[in-house]
Parts: sequence; structure tokens; C-alpha cells
Amino acid sequence: MIKDPEVVEQLLSVTMGFFFPGSDFLLVAGVLVYFLYRYATSTYSFWADRKVPFLKPVPFFGNLWKRIIRKTTTIDDMQMQYEFFGDNKYGGTFLFRKPNLFIKDPQLVEQVLIKDFSTFYNRSLNPDPKISPLNKNLLTLQDAQWKNLRSKLTPAFSSGKLKVIHQELIQCCEELTKHLSSYADTGEPLETKKTLSRFIVYAIGSIAFGLKLDTLNDPNCEFGKVADSVFKMTFLKSLLGFLRMGFPSLGRLVDAVGRLFGKDGSDNESKIFIMNVVKDTVEYREKNNIQRNDFLQIMMELRKQDANSKDEMKFDLELMGANAFVFLLAGYDTAAGTMSFVLYELAAHQEIQERLLEEIVEVLKRYSGDLTYEAVKEMKYLDQILSETLRLFPPIPSTFRVSRSPYQIPGTSLLLPAGSTVTVPIYSLHHDAKYFPDPEKFDPDRFAEDSKIVKGTYLPFGDGPRICIAQRFAKLEIKLAVIKMLLEYKFTVNEKTKTPFTFDRAFFLNPTGGIWLNLSRRT
Repeated sequence: MIKDPEVVEQLLSVTMGFFFPGSDFLLVAGVLVYFLYRYATSTYSFWADRKVPFLKPVPFFGNLWKRIIRKTTTIDDMQMQYEFFGDNKYGGTFLFRKPNLFIKDPQLVEQVLIKDFSTFYNRSLNPDPKISPLNKNLLTLQDAQWKNLRSKLTPAFSSGKLKVIHQELIQCCEELTKHLSSYADTGEPLETKKTLSRFIVYAIGSIAFGLKLDTLNDPNCEFGKVADSVFKMTFLKSLLGFLRMGFPSLGRLVDAVGRLFGKDGSDNESKIFIMNVVKDTVEYREKNNIQRNDFLQIMMELRKQDANSKDEMKFDLELMGANAFVFLLAGYDTAAGTMSFVLYELAAHQEIQERLLEEIVEVLKRYSGDLTYEAVKEMKYLDQILSETLRLFPPIPSTFRVSRSPYQIPGTSLLLPAGSTVTVPIYSLHHDAKYFPDPEKFDPDRFAEDSKIVKGTYLPFGDGPRICIAQRFAKLEIKLAVIKMLLEYKFTVNEKTKTPFTFDRAFFLNPTGGIWLNLSRRT
């Protein structure tokens, strides 16, 4: 060890001189910091230059910093922004360095999502299909590729198709009610999200793939574990998601970094698993000449039609696997979460639970006890309850769009350049007392037949041509499950449920500590 101060000073001088000959180390470091700062903040005059009210950004991170370090939740951060902009129709924020227009005005929401959809085709997340064929899905594809695929898949979710799968959905729901019997018999409280998520995987496995999975009873079922893995939100997954949104051009690099960290950073293993399931199932059906009325069969028919097509988005095994994965993804967390909240509200409001049960029994009498597709459509109060639950707890708290060309905000001088991002704060609009008086109150009568909801304020599945393609399937699935469960069991809130709800740091609405309910058999 060198103890002589003069020798140490000489060594440092030589070292600095080697790396930075003829210059002062601190000066070079200062210059580097200066240019990095200039780069990180070079876009931050965007909203001020256009005289748009904006939230002060953190250098490089924009207005995402607190969410990235998990100091706040998605919902709390969105509500803060919504309140910050007050009576303004919109305000400016930053996703890292990228300017983002935060929309509050329902008319402008309608303009972006519906009337001017041709400008706002695309979402902000755009994984490159060239990086992975599993990115060729309806959720993330853009422009003509999205339009082409959407038109092909839309018939799979028509009323006619829902009627075909209706009976099989009922059978899935009956398995759920059987599974719940142990909770009623033992008095053990039910943690709704975990059980209902596994039910969704079971139902989608049956309806979409024709697979008989034991996800309800077998915690080691591979299909269930794959779904659990996808929705296990790690800090790295969250960070990479923000980076994809803020720096779309770095998609390849971000995906590559995620894959380096395995399941903590990427869903690639889960996607490959689903791809193999699809491939094996298709090969088995073709070899044995098996046909079923399910989502996979529809995609197989599309594959036959596209066999000789030169279309870039022609149906092949890769495209089938990518969209089967998204079908599972879309249903797993959102449908299970919504079902959990429906049961909670029924348990917390016994008079509403009993009124709904009366409606179910009354309608079924008219159909000789047969739970037909038409019988479900007649259950108006059930529809009101689901609509109000979706208002309080929207499956997706916000949605994003990216302009394909320069866009002038109607009635203003504000011109957004091509590639601009806009945010529609669904959760905040749903909880605005201006549109929904006493917004935290659970009141299904808001959605009575004579009620009028302001357009652009109620968007549980988005709106416009890019509205969730499977929304009718999701609603039917939830309604049938609630009907079957309510006919068998009475639900009350268990003391382990922490209210009022606070939500964890994930993008979706997951109550901290979960929703716990007690079940008792109806006599």
C-alpha cells in the first residue's frame, strides 16, 4: 500500500493525464454532465412554447419518476394529474423526454377515439413483430396490420359465436361453484382474485383451446403457473414497460435486456409455452380430423383461407399463437379482477345482492329454469351492477394513442406533431363528480335504462374501432359466473378485506391485501 502523499498525487496526475491528456478531469466531467442534462431536458419546453399548462418534469424521467421508483401508484398519480389540470380540457405531461397530452374533456376523448380515429389508430406500446413473431397480436399491432387482423378476428366474437359457446361456459361456471363448496363447508374465507384468476384460465383453456385443465384444483397446473408468471409484476418488468412507452425506437434493445433476466424481465418463456400448446393442439386436431366450436377452430379456418395468401399478416401458427396468448392475457387479470369487485360489492351491499337474486330467479322461471343466452340478456339489474362495477374499477385505468400525422386540437391553435402521444385517463373520468355524482358510491341505478351517461366519460373497454374486441365475451363470462355462484351461495365481506381499498403498484387495479369473502350455502 502506498502511503506517501506525494507519490499518490503523482500517480493520480499520471492516470488523469492518460485518460484526459491536457485537460482537467473535473472540467471534462462537468462538460459531460452538462450535455447529458441538455439532452435529458431538451424537449421540456414543448408545452410552455405552446402555452399549454403542464406538470414540471424530472430531468430524463419526465413525470414518471415517482411511479418508476414505486413511490406512488398508477391510480394515485393519474388522479393527481387530473386534479392538477383543474378546469382545463387538457394538459401537458412527459413520458421520459416524450411530450404527452393528458385529455380531460369528454368531447375531445370522443374526437380522438372515434371521430378522428384515422389519425389515432395506434397505441403507444408497439413491440416489433420482427423481433418476435409473438408480437404479431391485436393488442400491439399498428396501422394496416392491425386493421387487417381486426377484420379477420371480429367474427370470432359475434353474438352468434357467443351463443354457440354459451353452454360450454355454463359448464365451466358449474365447475367453479363445485370448487367453492369447500369454502362454504369449512368456513374458510375465499381470496377471490387467486381463485377467479384460475377459473378464467380454466374457462379460456376450454373455450379458446378445447383443453380440459385442472387449474381450479391443481396449483401446479402448468397452464395456471404460466398465467401467474405473466402477471407477476417485477420492478424490472415495470421499468422496461415504461421504457418501451417512452422510447419506442429502442424496442429491440429493451426486449433484449428483458430476455437477459428471464421471467423477471420478460414473458418470452410464457409466450413460447402458449405457442407450443397451440401448435400441438392444431396438429392433433388436423391429424384426427377434430372440429370444435372454439376460438382456436376459428383461427384454424382462417389459416386455411390464408394458405396461399401473400398477405404479410396471413394466419399461420405464429400468428395463431400470438393472439391465443393475448386472449389469455386479456382475460386473466381483467375479467378475474372485475368478477372479484362484483362479488365484493354484492357482499358489501346485501340489499343489492338480494335484489339481484330475485331478478335471477324470476327470469329463470320464465325460461323453465334454463339459463339461456336470451335469459341472461333479460337480467337488466345484473347488467347495471356489472356496468357500475366497471365504472368504479375499470379493467384498464387509462389508454394511450399515438397520432399518425400532425393533428390540430379542434377549436384551438394547438398543433400536435406526428407521433405525439395522448393519454385518456379512464379511471379519473369514471370518478369525476361532474359526470357521476357521489362517484365513490356503488349505485347500479346510475345505469338504469332511463339514465343518460355523458359520451366520452364511461370507457371500461376503451371506445371506437379499437375498443376491446372480446368485451362481449368477457361480460357474458362474468355474468354467467355471478349467476351460478349467487344461486348457490350467499356472500359476506370477511374482516381480512382492507377497506377503503388501496391499490398496489401494478398497472391493473389490485387491492392491497386482496378481497376476502365468506360463503354460506343458500337453503
